Parts: sequence; C-alpha cells; structure tokens
Amino acid sequence: MAAFFEELLAGFLEEDFLKSVQKKFHYGEDQFQALAAVAGEMLPPIQEEAFWEKEIHNSHTGQKSSRLTYEDVVISLGKGVDELQDGYSDQGMLLESYMVETLASELLMRSYSAYNRWTQADGVWHVARYHFLGSEEDFPLKMLPDLLKNLTDLVSCNRYFYMEPKKSVVFVAELTQDPVVQCEGICVGCKRADCPNKMEEDSHSGYLDRFAPDMPLTYGYSRILGRL
Repeated sequence: MAAFFEELLAGFLEEDFLKSVQKKFHYGEDQFQALAAVAGEMLPPIQEEAFWEKEIHNSHTGQKSSRLTYEDVVISLGKGVDELQDGYSDQGMLLESYMVETLASELLMRSYSAYNRWTQADGVWHVARYHFLGSEEDFPLKMLPDLLKNLTDLVSCNRYFYMEPKKSVVFVAELTQDPVVQCEGICVGCKRADCPNKMEEDSHSGYLDRFAPDMPLTYGYSRILGRL
C-alpha cells in the first residue's frame, strides 16, 4: 500500500488549490474562508488514512507483453473524511458538508494525473488510457468486488457496488511503452464529443475539465463526485 500522493497533500491548503475549487464549484468570495476552514479539518484524516494501491489486472495477465499491460488501481481518502462530512450533516451544516464533497472530488480528480506521473517516473511504462468498471463491455461493474478483494481490505463494496469509504475510486489503467501513445486525461478514448465533462485541449493551459452538476456522468466521474 502506497501513501497518498504527497505533492497533492502539500498543496491542499494552498490558496491556488482552494481558489480553483471556489471557482469550479461557484462559491462566493464570502465563502472562501469557510472553504479553507473545511479543508483544514479534512487534511489531518486524509494525511493519516489516504492511500492508493495497484495490482496487475488478473483477466489480462496472459496478455502482458513488453509493450502493453493493465493495472487495477484503487485510490481512497479514507473513512475519516466520510465521518467529518457526516458530522457536518448531523449538525445541519449542509454548506460545510457539501464543501467536503467538492474538495474531496477535486483531490481525487487530480490523483489521476498524479498516478500518471508516478507511473511514468520509472521511465518504462506510462498510461495509455483509463478503463472504468461499468462503462465498457470488457470491464463490467460486477468485477468490482473481486477487484477490491485483490487490491485491499480497506475499501469494500456492497451488493449494489456502493463503496466504503465513499471517497474512493477504482479503475483499470492500460499501460504502454509506446512513446507515441500518451494519456492526456481520463476522458481520452471517449467518443462523445458533446459530453459536458470532456477534457478539452486549450492552447494556453492544456487539458481543462469542465463540471456540469446536473448532467449524467460516466461511472468514473460518478465515483469521483460521490454520485454512486
């Protein structure tokens, strides 16, 4: 089990990160201090419990080659964040409860890029694309219990595939050694050009994600944003 990505935790309370969450989720200027305070409450349990784990994908083990392989990956912020959010809700602090959701969502979203960087750091493999359970025929949602069992006992799911801790994501990463094939973001490979969640290439800032809270999402985004 690997500790959570240190570079993400180091910037969690920084103004740049908090301002990005403020803008993305449309918090007012008068709510910034509350957002920062909630982030401050979240950081200790995340530092203590957050982790990620990876394992060679069993059903593709026989297909492993010098040029392509697959990894099962789980990333979790731990149960302490859920407990903090539940505590806010129990006290009727619904704004603070939602702030936990949005801050956790953004942290998990950025963990994909952190995983990309970690994988590429050894100079051998890099991510070609992501596969989310339930979004493709070869990766059905029913795989989730066995996948989690092989990865960790710290994240589980019930018969409805609802995961605990809630702020957890699972995916299958397709890894390659082909220098031409590079993952630009978790939306690469999606053929829905009209999707509001599509990461779009911008000449100044690269791939930018857009969030539409009232639109249907893929399994991966649903897990990130706490809708499953």
